[in-house]
Amino acid sequence: MTAKQLREHCEAEFENIESTLQELRGIVAQEKRYSTAELTAIAAFLHNFYNGIENTLKRIMTYQNVPIPVTSTWHRDLLKSASDAAIIPATLYEQLSLYLSFRHFFVHAYSIALRWEELEPLVSSIENAWVEFRRAVETHLL
Repeated sequence: MTAKQLREHCEAEFENIESTLQELRGIVAQEKRYSTAELTAIAAFLHNFYNGIENTLKRIMTYQNVPIPVTSTWHRDLLKSASDAAIIPATLYEQLSLYLSFRHFFVHAYSIALRWEELEPLVSSIENAWVEFRRAVETHLL
């Protein structure tokens, strides 16, 4: 893979993340009681957001010959490795860890267990996490 191909892949992921966030913004409203179907959609968009983050990190690490962990905890190890390799700062690692934890919950839980009170902190901080992640990746790729 060339540096140009890496940047193109990251841009494609960024576009997917932007589209995901646009859909999320369209669902979330102030002071609304959400149905199970709406909570499921919100949760799916949070999950998709983190998948885009993870896809981007995997591609960058592969390009830079940083080993991608092959363990039962590879999702967490991948994020930690990205922080250790200075692809993302430690503060962003902490913030993205919350989305990783949610990703694990979402994959293994029933949608009827979703509660807005648990999703709201992730929804309210997603824009900041996205801006920081994109900035970190763009700075790293310069």
